[in-house]
Amino acid sequence: MDLLQMRNITKTFPGVHANEDVSLSVREGEIHALLGENGAGKTTLMNILYGLYLADKGNILWKGKPVQISCPEDAIRLGIGMVHQHFMLVKTMTVLKNIVLGLREEGYPLFKKKDAQLRVQKLISQYGFQLDLDKQISELSVGNQQRVEIIKALYRKAKLLILDEPTAVLTPQETVEFFHILRTLRQHGHSIILISHNLSDIMSISDRVTVLRDGKTVFCGNTADTTERELSRYMVGREVIFESYKRNVSAHNKAVLNMEGISLDEAGEKRLLDDISFCVHQNEVLGIAGVDGNGQSELAEVIAGIRRQSAGTMKLFGEDLSRWSIRERAERGLAYIPADRHRDALIMDAELLYNLHLKDYYKTPFARGGLLNIPAMTASCSEAAERFGIKTPSMAEKVRLLSGGNQQKAILARELNRHAKLIVACQPTRGLDIGATVYVRDRLMECRDRGGGVLLFSTDLNEILSMSDRIVVLYRGRVMGIVNNTPDLSVDTLGMMMGGRELAEAM
Repeated sequence: MDLLQMRNITKTFPGVHANEDVSLSVREGEIHALLGENGAGKTTLMNILYGLYLADKGNILWKGKPVQISCPEDAIRLGIGMVHQHFMLVKTMTVLKNIVLGLREEGYPLFKKKDAQLRVQKLISQYGFQLDLDKQISELSVGNQQRVEIIKALYRKAKLLILDEPTAVLTPQETVEFFHILRTLRQHGHSIILISHNLSDIMSISDRVTVLRDGKTVFCGNTADTTERELSRYMVGREVIFESYKRNVSAHNKAVLNMEGISLDEAGEKRLLDDISFCVHQNEVLGIAGVDGNGQSELAEVIAGIRRQSAGTMKLFGEDLSRWSIRERAERGLAYIPADRHRDALIMDAELLYNLHLKDYYKTPFARGGLLNIPAMTASCSEAAERFGIKTPSMAEKVRLLSGGNQQKAILARELNRHAKLIVACQPTRGLDIGATVYVRDRLMECRDRGGGVLLFSTDLNEILSMSDRIVVLYRGRVMGIVNNTPDLSVDTLGMMMGGRELAEAM
């Protein structure tokens, strides 16, 4: 029986046809994958279902009856819950308070902690979660924050859960645990809509799959009756082949970046980085592998100048950059692609025009007599958008309104447009669809092939193996070993190093 039917949904924004006669049905007790490239209309469709947008045309049936969903309260009342890709949690509040936040329960406006705690604890036990209700959200891992969001929806009696890119922020280990949670939810009769770009995730967890392309439904069927290759073709409209990049032997090439004995201490905390040494050469991609949270973000921020190391030296083409400002590093050819593009790389409410010129707005020809030269900026922005394939109605479009893939392309256009000599790329394809992933990887390899160096931070081991010439493995802020990415390199060896074994022990 269909729990949900969305029929002929159409939604148009200025200059963009987000959904056009899209239909979707979800059965009781099934995991239904919603697949499509960035900008295909997936999130718009789910925002209509959750009451964040109103459809221009079409109707929604819930348990066979027509319903009007005008706001999230309507969706929650029906039994629809949504876990957004970027969590809607108050980080300074406890797990328990986040779960009950906004509810007018018995005793309102007073908060009966013991009663709420018993009800939440019962849910946690029922679904096999492990959460400390008295911990602040800021103290939790990303995986546990996601569990809080799911419990928050279940506490509001959600029958259908919408999960927007749930594995994009998880490590491989957390993804395995997360899938176990989804199967448990299905066993208890819950239905799940899983928005994802990750084809392997969809093939392993979903019962049925619907594919959107350019705002239209192009496929709906049983997951068991299709293949990853077929789904990718439906998504992109053509055959997509992940290129096997040629390895470079760079030991004799000039060093771009030298790291010697880099350590990072924080007051009152353990050492975050411990005596890290390695070298990035010209024409080389050096992969940094490790389970998320083992010092990768701290190391990247030290290189970019956001943090100042406690010990050690860094040299860019032989010059000590330890005391250079962030701007000086950028002007010397260091490009930085942060892991969190929303928080660290873009001004979401600013126009694309300004985001593309955040690092050169003060230079000629973009600065003229203390004022911005808007015509020159617009021309440069249009050229970059065309070259990097950024889909936008205009240069005045706010970055917030662009798809995730186009946001990432905007960051690449800004960073690589400055003839970077060293790219520090952190999770550059996280949350991107197949087409955008291939595009980003190709741009990074172009930088390598024209004589630059690329430092690739990724928790996706397949990405590390497909792109890197050599691989550094981090564990708890220490280097476990540096290996050449040769055909005989064992994934098991890398896995053991990621778990804390030294290279000699892992071989």
